[in-house]
Amino acid sequence: MQSNLIALMIYGEPGSTKSALTEEKYRKLAAHFIEKGFAVDSVLYHNSIADKLEKELLKYHAILVWVNPIEHGNDRKILDSLLMKLSEQGCFVSAHPDTILKIGTKELLYKVRETEFGGDTKLYRSFKDFKERFLVAKDLTGIRILKQYRGNGGDGVFKIDATNIKNNNIIITHAKSGNEEKPTTIDDFFSSFETYFNNKSILIDQEWNPNIINGMVRCYLCGSTVSGFGYQEINALYPSKKPGQRFYFSEDCGLFQDLKNIMESSWVSQLQEITGIVKERLPVIWDADFFINKVNTETTIEKYSLCEINVSSVSPFPESSIPYIVNEIMTRTKN
Repeated sequence: MQSNLIALMIYGEPGSTKSALTEEKYRKLAAHFIEKGFAVDSVLYHNSIADKLEKELLKYHAILVWVNPIEHGNDRKILDSLLMKLSEQGCFVSAHPDTILKIGTKELLYKVRETEFGGDTKLYRSFKDFKERFLVAKDLTGIRILKQYRGNGGDGVFKIDATNIKNNNIIITHAKSGNEEKPTTIDDFFSSFETYFNNKSILIDQEWNPNIINGMVRCYLCGSTVSGFGYQEINALYPSKKPGQRFYFSEDCGLFQDLKNIMESSWVSQLQEITGIVKERLPVIWDADFFINKVNTETTIEKYSLCEINVSSVSPFPESSIPYIVNEIMTRTKN
């Protein structure tokens, strides 16, 4: 194992020419590592070569992974098993599979529901539980958001409009498909969600936040330090419009200093306490998405509420995050 050898792992089909050293999302990060004296390799991951990679990856001192939880119809079970083995043999891995399971799944939204950024969130551990309780929750607002346990890019995130349930009509909008509304009956609605409980999985049920029209701010962190922000005016499930571009800002952007201050002063430490994650196991790059509930207020708790946290494949990220990522690796891999 070489102390200065870094692997940047991305997903690639066998025979692909993709490289993290040249892809726009990672090439500046790779260049900064090289400037700081690291040797950097791009590693393509595919389930079919996991056994082969186990031996090859042992030479790396650190492995930074960008593979989605749902990638081309696959999950990360084989990859996570591989990363666990490498970590046990001394490789630094981020994000570590244990960390992903603690803060990178939708279950976290239920665990933090009583914090200042939490909200009306429910959890269903079985299809039977879901059938018995979900429509009761609809009486509160008529519109809810359902999220599968692990996902990315809006896959498995649904807006459920049950305001016309008395006429046996429920409207489903899948975030992955934009704003295409699908009317369905109550029975067909439940049938369509039964498979989400396969393999003892769960569904998370969040209150619909009409303040989505104010846009969403993404707070990027390296370890416990805020490293930048993203702002997207039009997001998935925004009423009657398609998602728009995300604009990036540095950690010093005055627009979001209130969020930066509360994240670094209290909320990350609360998250660690709730999940049992020590500072050294926080990902070297992760993010938290927040609704902007009330624009003109100095009260942070009133202003923001948590939409979700992303851990396993955070990219792209603002350029301001790059030196923070490199510094995290330099700090955590010191012999």
